[in-house]
Amino acid sequence: MAIVGITNRTENWKTAASFGPLLGSASVHLARRLLANDDARDLLRPGDVRLELFWRPVRDWRHQERVSRQAAEKQLVESYERHFSKLAAEVAAFPGLQTPPGSYEVADRSRLASNLANTEIDIVLESPGHLFIGEAKHEMRFHSSGSLVLTHQLIREYVTVRVLLDLLGSEKRVVPFVVGNTTAELKRQEQVRFMKERYGLRPDNILEWSDIEALR
Repeated sequence: MAIVGITNRTENWKTAASFGPLLGSASVHLARRLLANDDARDLLRPGDVRLELFWRPVRDWRHQERVSRQAAEKQLVESYERHFSKLAAEVAAFPGLQTPPGSYEVADRSRLASNLANTEIDIVLESPGHLFIGEAKHEMRFHSSGSLVLTHQLIREYVTVRVLLDLLGSEKRVVPFVVGNTTAELKRQEQVRFMKERYGLRPDNILEWSDIEALR
């Protein structure tokens, strides 16, 4: 689509245009696609799945539950330490990932909590047993920033959702996926390779935009 002859190339626009038709009952088709051979796949019905875009889970949790900044920081950091105490070493040892000093460490508790609170998930689907989290890429690479404790975008998003589910007492399984121009390009990305090796990103859940169009 173009306005005054200028095509909108932003990832948010492409994400909204591609996934918007799957909002509502059609979202079950994407959930089934992402579950592949999982036994839960054929049990899903249209009313079982909800899809949202551009979700900031920790920020919205704080607002909904009226959790103070200090209380949220304490809960978030304690959960991170329970589940991700070895993450700094794992990332540092992974070939190709650049890890500035202090990455994934808990020395600055306030900065870590802020990273979690400001993390946005492009695409999220919820089913009775799963939380599907997706990152969409069009012309940009996966973000990384040495100014953040949680340096790498895909890892940060997975950590954020796992921490939140822990605080909610939920046992839903997190299913990561990515969408981009070509699967070959996505599979070369270091963050994608890390997610495959450490956090269960299935090769079949590395999708192209045409895969989403086929579900609509």
